[in-house]
Amino acid sequence: MTQSSPKKILLMGHTDGLGGAQTAYRELFDFAITAGYTLKIINITDRPVADQPFGYKAIIGIVAHKVSGLFQKIKKYVALILAGVRARLYGPDIFVSIGLSNSSIFITRFLKAGSFKIAQDFIANRSQDEQIWIDTRANFDGIAVQAPSMLEYWTTTLANPRGVNWLPCFPQPPVDGVLKTTDNKTKGKIKLAYFGRLAGNKGLPLLFKAIASLPSHGDFSLDLWGKGEEEDKLLKLAKDLRIKHKINFLGGYPGDREGAELMASYDSLVLTSTEMEGLPLILLESMAYGLPFMATNIGAIKDCCQNNPDSILVQPTLDNITIGLYLLIKRIETNDFDPARLKAYYDRHFSTTVMAARWQQCFDNPKLFFS
Repeated sequence: MTQSSPKKILLMGHTDGLGGAQTAYRELFDFAITAGYTLKIINITDRPVADQPFGYKAIIGIVAHKVSGLFQKIKKYVALILAGVRARLYGPDIFVSIGLSNSSIFITRFLKAGSFKIAQDFIANRSQDEQIWIDTRANFDGIAVQAPSMLEYWTTTLANPRGVNWLPCFPQPPVDGVLKTTDNKTKGKIKLAYFGRLAGNKGLPLLFKAIASLPSHGDFSLDLWGKGEEEDKLLKLAKDLRIKHKINFLGGYPGDREGAELMASYDSLVLTSTEMEGLPLILLESMAYGLPFMATNIGAIKDCCQNNPDSILVQPTLDNITIGLYLLIKRIETNDFDPARLKAYYDRHFSTTVMAARWQQCFDNPKLFFS
C-alpha cells in the first residue's frame, strides 16, 4: 500500500517585531515542520531578505508591509504577483494567513480550487461590517479565531456562522526548569510587572491612576518592560500623579532563558487592556512560569481566567482596576497564589501539546473542521 505524501502547507504572516501575531507565525511554522508537513511561506516584512527569521528554502515570497510613494507601491504589487504565481505553482493543500490582511486576500486569487484557505483573526468582537472581515469571508474557506469565547461571539452574531471555528495561537515554548517560587514573595517591596508594547489600547493610564488611588500607594513597584508610542505620555502621567518613584521604565525585555527567569522573578503580572485584544500570548507565558496575573475582561482574556484561582479578572474601569490591584496585593501578601497549580492549569489548557492536537485536527480535515 502506497503511503500518501505529506500535505503541503503555505503560511503567510508578519515577521517584523516581537508581538503576538509574529510569535504565532514563528511557532506555527515550527509546529508544521515538526509535524512533518511540506511547508512554504510568504513573509510580510519591511526587513531585508537576510534578516528573515526563517530558512531561505521555505520562502517563496517577501512582501513589503508599509509602503509610500508610487514606486514603492508598484514594487509591492509586483512582489505580490510573484508570490501569487509561486504559490499557484506550489499548489498548497492548505493556505493559512496569520492575521487578516489585504495582501493575503490577494494571494488567495492565485490558488487552485483545491486549496483550503484559512485566515486567523486575533481581534475579538470585531464588527461584521468591517471591510477586511467582509473581504476575508468572501475569499477564505475558514476563519479561525483565537479562543472559544471569540467563536461564541460569532455564533451568536452571524446569521450563518458556518466556516468559523477557533484555533489557538502558539506562544513560545516555555523554557525548561523555570518556575516562580514563593520564597521571595515578601522580601522587601512587592514587584509587579507589565510586559508588552506601551500602546494606547493597553490601559496603562488607568493602571497608573489606580496605583495613585491606593492608600499611601502601597508598598510595591511596577516595572514596565516594553517600548511604544505612549512612553513619553506615561512618563509625564507618572510624574503628574506623583508615583514616578513607583514606576520603572525598563525598555525591551530579554528573550530565552534570561527572559523566562526575569518573568518568574516577579510577584505578579498586570495587563489592563481597554480595547483591541484577542487572547494575549503574554498571559500564556505568565501561566507557563507560574506567575499569577491581574487582567481586564477584554477580548478573550476571560478564557484563561475560567476556573483559574491564580488570576484576577476585572472590568476595564478605574474603580474595578483599583479594587483588583488592592486585592492582588493582599493575595500576594497572604501567599494565596500557587505557581505549581497555575503551571498545571497552563499544561491542561494551553500547552503546546494541547494546541498542536487542535491544529492537527484542522489540518487532517479542514472542511470538516470548519463545517
